[in-house]
Amino acid sequence: MKKAFTLVEIIFVLVIMSLLFAGTFKAVEAIYTRSSQAKALTDLSLQSQIVLDQLSVLLYSRIANSVIGYTPGGSCEPINELTTPRPVIEWLATADDALLQGEYDGFVDMNASVKASFTLATPHSIDINEPNLNLVFAGAFDAGSEEISACNGAFGWHGNDSNLSYDITMGTDTISITDSVKPYLIYEKYYLTHTAYAVARGADIDLSSACIEELGVPVDANTLFLFYNYYPYATPSQTFCADGGEGSVTILSQDVTAFTAQAVNDVIRLSIDMHKEIRGRTCGVHVSKQKAVF
Repeated sequence: MKKAFTLVEIIFVLVIMSLLFAGTFKAVEAIYTRSSQAKALTDLSLQSQIVLDQLSVLLYSRIANSVIGYTPGGSCEPINELTTPRPVIEWLATADDALLQGEYDGFVDMNASVKASFTLATPHSIDINEPNLNLVFAGAFDAGSEEISACNGAFGWHGNDSNLSYDITMGTDTISITDSVKPYLIYEKYYLTHTAYAVARGADIDLSSACIEELGVPVDANTLFLFYNYYPYATPSQTFCADGGEGSVTILSQDVTAFTAQAVNDVIRLSIDMHKEIRGRTCGVHVSKQKAVF
């Protein structure tokens, strides 16, 4: 009667167990990789949509003819010429909260205004308690005044003159233009702006800027930033803090490998690419999305 395994049998069992273990490990690893891939794809898809939705909300309150796109160290294009995708976009935002609260209505009573003193009669307007307000006229057909290119002398972008945005003082039902440069034409509709916005990736800015370091979180070339609370129309002109200027910054997203903006048939098209490495997958996960902003 056989009472023990032979050495050959033991080796044979160990070989089978090793093969089973290796196969099980590979199967579990494949399941884990597919699970990580699906999770990363969901996260990137959701995050990219959130970023585009946030930017579309901010751009909805833009002053149309103030939008510019440019490549750092390269050329700048105003919105009406923004046919080449640019990695940095900037614009002036309207004082939308004050408008919604009824602190001004955005229209001038042309008959009651005094052109000689550049005092605009603006019914329902009050003295808004907000610094750095500037006035921009909407222009004919609300398309924006186009006497001067937005990139050159219109709103003070990157050290240029600011000849289409005006320093003002507000009173009850009046706005007085106090700027040294006075408007040649006064339009019925106007905007009040209280800040500029800029969107750029870490690859296109100075990541060693104090405002970036003050965030206290790891950032890199693929971090997408939103800059605000700076005033290109101020004296002297301001640019955003990671461009050697002033203001505040927040992080919109990480893992952004590309971001561009361009104009297509008077619509701003935002494009974003996001990528994340996955262990066990050499090519990682990649998501590309676009959004039209009207």
